[in-house]
Amino acid sequence: MIWTRLSLAARRRLGSSLILLVLLAVIMLPATRSLVFDNSLLQRVDQATSERVEESLTRAVAVFAMARLTNGVISVIQESQLELAPAGLGLNLALGQILDPLNDLVERFSWVMLAAVTSLGIQRFLIAIGPWFAVEILGALALLLWLIGLWLPAGKQPLQLLPLARKMVLLAVVVRFAVPLAASLNEAVYQSFLAADYTRATAVIASGNEELQQLSSPATGAGEESWWQQFRTRLGQAERAIDFDRLRGWLSQRSGQMIDKFVSLLVIFLLNTVILPLAFLWAIFKLFKSLLSSATTVIAQRPSFPPGKPDHDSQG
Repeated sequence: MIWTRLSLAARRRLGSSLILLVLLAVIMLPATRSLVFDNSLLQRVDQATSERVEESLTRAVAVFAMARLTNGVISVIQESQLELAPAGLGLNLALGQILDPLNDLVERFSWVMLAAVTSLGIQRFLIAIGPWFAVEILGALALLLWLIGLWLPAGKQPLQLLPLARKMVLLAVVVRFAVPLAASLNEAVYQSFLAADYTRATAVIASGNEELQQLSSPATGAGEESWWQQFRTRLGQAERAIDFDRLRGWLSQRSGQMIDKFVSLLVIFLLNTVILPLAFLWAIFKLFKSLLSSATTVIAQRPSFPPGKPDHDSQG
């Protein structure tokens, strides 16, 4: 038979080519590609990753809205007279000065949260495009280069196709699973170390926003109130103006608490949406590089037949 007359190297080449052709067919045919690379297990992995990123995105959007609310309430307090004159003469200016540090921090915090939302949007995009790019682009191209490298003489190859194809196969695996793995690690770190601080910080800020809103909206719907309700509202405003020192102390304390919690949220979202995802992706690609170097070393040390010397199967 022809097969028995072939050398061992030729048999290996034909066997490898057959495997590569089968894998290429699996990738190119939608039915087999869906069965192998988009099976229920991988879909659950992708779905879990998407849910983690969506949860982070929901938190980021909520905190961004909370920061904009704080900024808006402070602006109202600083721009209005709070209807306390003449009993509260000079009160608005003092309150504006107390809230200036908080307002400056919130404005900068909003930009950081916008960057966090953008980062999460990019992660969501990578989760959606990663499987397609890894399998149908990198995987198919790697198998095709591998197949060409098996049969094209080494002297006629513009690049060393076989090492390049092996690297691309490993890269396709990393691209396929890097973002889901990084997202899982990131969520584990968040739940273990950051979730409790996030809950406390948002609770304090939400409470502070409610109190500031009460301070900035002393007489809403006055036209629908009775004269007695309007009188009690004005009386409460006058009492706050007379007790100015206590109000200023309370506002300074509350402003300091909110500043502290906004700084905590700043750290949480920088870690959760920017620093940790990049760090995990960097570590995964470093691991990929290490594995690639090890695989290259093993392949280079594999014994091969000297050029021009046939193996035992080709004799006789």
